[in-house]
Amino acid sequence: MSILQTRFKFTNLKVKALPAPTDKDQAFYWDTETQGLGLRITAAGAKSYIVRGRVNGSGKDRRFTLGSAELLSCDEARKRAQVKRLEMLDGLDPQVEKKKVAAQSETLREVMEDYIEHKRTKNGPLRPSSKADIRRCVEGTFSDWADEPVASISRDACIKRFRELSKTAPVQTNQAFRNLRALLNWAREKNATADGSYPILPINPVSQMFKQGGMAQWNKEKPRATRVPRDKIGAVWVLLEQHSDPERNITTTCVSADLIAFMLLTGTRVSEARELTWDRVKLDGKVPTFHLAVTKNHNPVTLPLSDALHTLLTRRYENRLKGNNFVFPAMRGKKGYIFDPRAMFETVSETAGTHLHPHAMRRTFEDIAQIVGVDSDQRRQLLNHLASDVHGTSYANNPDPAVLLPAMQKISAWIVQQGQIAKDAAKGENVIPMRA
Repeated sequence: MSILQTRFKFTNLKVKALPAPTDKDQAFYWDTETQGLGLRITAAGAKSYIVRGRVNGSGKDRRFTLGSAELLSCDEARKRAQVKRLEMLDGLDPQVEKKKVAAQSETLREVMEDYIEHKRTKNGPLRPSSKADIRRCVEGTFSDWADEPVASISRDACIKRFRELSKTAPVQTNQAFRNLRALLNWAREKNATADGSYPILPINPVSQMFKQGGMAQWNKEKPRATRVPRDKIGAVWVLLEQHSDPERNITTTCVSADLIAFMLLTGTRVSEARELTWDRVKLDGKVPTFHLAVTKNHNPVTLPLSDALHTLLTRRYENRLKGNNFVFPAMRGKKGYIFDPRAMFETVSETAGTHLHPHAMRRTFEDIAQIVGVDSDQRRQLLNHLASDVHGTSYANNPDPAVLLPAMQKISAWIVQQGQIAKDAAKGENVIPMRA
């Protein structure tokens, strides 16, 4: 009998002498002594013992790799094949069992990397900011769990960690555990079998601890309502104007002041404003505009420039950094744009008499829009809020920036007017110095 026949009795010498296929990617040979034992040879010459059989109960035909023929003898391959066939006879699926073993050793960091790379939402891949937040969560909040198997993360461990972190940072703890819940759900579903069973984490431990009557409750998150007090808006505007003067301030101070002023004049989120680039700003034309391509709600929008906005952006353009396309550039760092104008916000907060953060400018913009009589539909459009009613989605949705220009002009003009009133009232008082 030629050893090139598909079926023959395996011996070490015959297996070693088998050539690699030249007319296909791989070739298969089957042992006549042990049922289901086979040998696979690739075109590159790699030889592996395999076993084939049906899983009792499901009737599924399975093929499972036993190991390299360079490492296993024929006798050892026969022993392993018999063990696997007995397991299949008992109803165990070797492919499922192999997946279970792999799943048991997958770490939280590995799950994170897979999630960041492959997770898709209805709007596409995760944004860089979302990826960075998840990475900070795993490598910071859960750093001691990062290189441990996700299968070892228990409900009790989650409860203990949640309670500890909630003592000092309740809101951040909520976000961290939302991220952890998403990662553990990803690990569960990624390793789920075809019949819907879960080799690891049959129940997400984070979800389990928050179930009704569970051992933990989400920390209450008080909605923020901070904004610039109405009687301080003028003083804040004067302050920003003074600190945006390149003749009197360093570049970082000027950029920070202009960024905050831009948010006050437009109501944009800080993440949208700081990443604005010059190729999305149109200073010339009948209706000068700026375009927000990446927004929180994934709805790109083009908005008009009021006179005050045009002045601000012209100043920024005249003082733009060579080789940097961001409107609000950073002097150093990889991002290229100013990320956190914290020092300037502290100075603005002193003038406003209350602690302010970036989103306070957005609320203040909404307040001013109401003061000057901008209707709710146009306020929604200026703030790029998506409508939920037929009127808003089908009628009050004209994308032409010219339609919104009068409203934007009213808001800016009121702010500038308040600034002039504050100047007149100050009668030459000293400028509040910016905190270092």
